[in-house]
Amino acid sequence: MSLSGLASLGSFVSGFAVLISLIYLALQVRQTKRNQQIAIRHSRVTRIVELQLALANPAVADAWLHGSGSPHEITQTELSQFTNLCRALFFHFEDSFYQREEGLLNDDAFETVVAGVRLLARSPGWRAAWRIARPNFGGPFLAFMDAVVAGSAVEPPVDLSLEAWKVAFASEASRTS
Repeated sequence: MSLSGLASLGSFVSGFAVLISLIYLALQVRQTKRNQQIAIRHSRVTRIVELQLALANPAVADAWLHGSGSPHEITQTELSQFTNLCRALFFHFEDSFYQREEGLLNDDAFETVVAGVRLLARSPGWRAAWRIARPNFGGPFLAFMDAVVAGSAVEPPVDLSLEAWKVAFASEASRTS
């Protein structure tokens, strides 16, 4: 084989190696983005679980119940607990909103976020907490929250009383019999 033939073969091998490297790099970038999304999803779920566990804490449960729909029963300490829980939810919603904007949260997961905001926006107490916390937020998230809150009907909070649970339990138990 001549020197020019070897040079052509070397050039071909070099070009092929660059192509393989680019394909490998594209796969790595794709895998990195997937790993980022998994880490973000895990972080989001951890945050939601922590909020739910905080709400299950007996020292906080009354604050949530009174803040959501029993303003005549709420104490100053419970009000502080309630507004701080609401602020934690607002920051959670904000983070999820911007993750969606950046393509890190898919449409289905974001729809769950929107459904959560709509559910909470039924509560006059939660809406009052949003009104108070609202000046701390801005940009597209503020417009998003205002739109969801404005589009949500104010209704009594979901009845979380023991009696309501017993009625629902009896109804479900009768369906399985």
